[in-house]
Amino acid sequence: MDQGSYTYDSLAKKHDNFIAPGFEIQVDGKELPQGKFHIPSVEVEITAGGAVGGCTFSIEGQYDYKNRKWENNASSLIKPGAKLAVLGGYSKARTELFYGYVDDYALVFDQDGTPNIKVNGLDGLGYLMNMCQPFYAGEKQPKQIVESILQKSVAAGYAKKMQVGQLTGFETPIIKEQMDDWKFLQMMSERYGTSLFAIDGELIFDNVLTRTSPILTLTINKSVRSFTRRVSLAHQIGKVEILGRDVNQKAIQGTASKVTTGGEGKTAAEWVSGLKDAMLRERSEYVRTQKECELLAQNRLNSIAMGFVSGEGECIGIPELIPGRYLKIDGGDELTNGTYFLTKVVHKFTASDYTTSFQVKGAKA
Repeated sequence: MDQGSYTYDSLAKKHDNFIAPGFEIQVDGKELPQGKFHIPSVEVEITAGGAVGGCTFSIEGQYDYKNRKWENNASSLIKPGAKLAVLGGYSKARTELFYGYVDDYALVFDQDGTPNIKVNGLDGLGYLMNMCQPFYAGEKQPKQIVESILQKSVAAGYAKKMQVGQLTGFETPIIKEQMDDWKFLQMMSERYGTSLFAIDGELIFDNVLTRTSPILTLTINKSVRSFTRRVSLAHQIGKVEILGRDVNQKAIQGTASKVTTGGEGKTAAEWVSGLKDAMLRERSEYVRTQKECELLAQNRLNSIAMGFVSGEGECIGIPELIPGRYLKIDGGDELTNGTYFLTKVVHKFTASDYTTSFQVKGAKA
């Protein structure tokens, strides 16, 4: 995962002032040449919110009605499970934006349009949705458990590597039943306060929220085509209380009332004093000490608080823009300017344009 920081001007220089955008699609390591295959557009979606990322595109103008077959073996090139990569950028410099596999495709015949092949790809996390083996972790450490699950995608060739942070604070043995690996990792992510996502073939399970250095600064009316900032009290609270039982079945509890993530400013409870007493109470089978109750309560409070501020924007296509990093917005008013956590980035190419749209969030306004 890219940990660097960039300026808009340096990227403009690198990409020849963002002139001549283009993309390349590879299936099982082989390029689909645009001279042979007409691919009018491609969209890549990358998310750091625990959802599976993906890409979509269609191949058009390849069907021979007279002989009733697809030219250039177009239909046989796209196979379910084939490795899939999307590269994009400007001039001849291309950056790999997506790495995963073909999840599904459809042969579309429409009397009002040209027959085409629609293709949907998923990143390596998508493959884990098919892995449903139950297990009891026993003496395995949490980090070992997460790595062993992510390794399945790497072994299948749908991911290249993984990044798993230190997972400490909970000692309860883990049982996995009646859920797939992806859902299990989502549950683990909520428990440990981490993010779960994939960036260009790297599967990440780590607390990236604490790395607040922005990847880029975008300026409204200069490098940002549009930006909307939203503040909402929906579902916001002031406290989280976790209830559980220790190894002797004695009742334990832990509370968190101070948000420890999400930038500068005030939380919802600091803006609206009545929310300070609004408490979410949950029971957990994964806590065995008061300290574990407090840690889980803190992670839950931080996660909820990150829904206080949200936003979305669009800029010229920037291959370096990825979720899981912070983005600084400038050129607006005092409330709008600031640093936001990037939760989703969508790269979209058409025949004449390349745009990047993004979604952000924060816990303080």
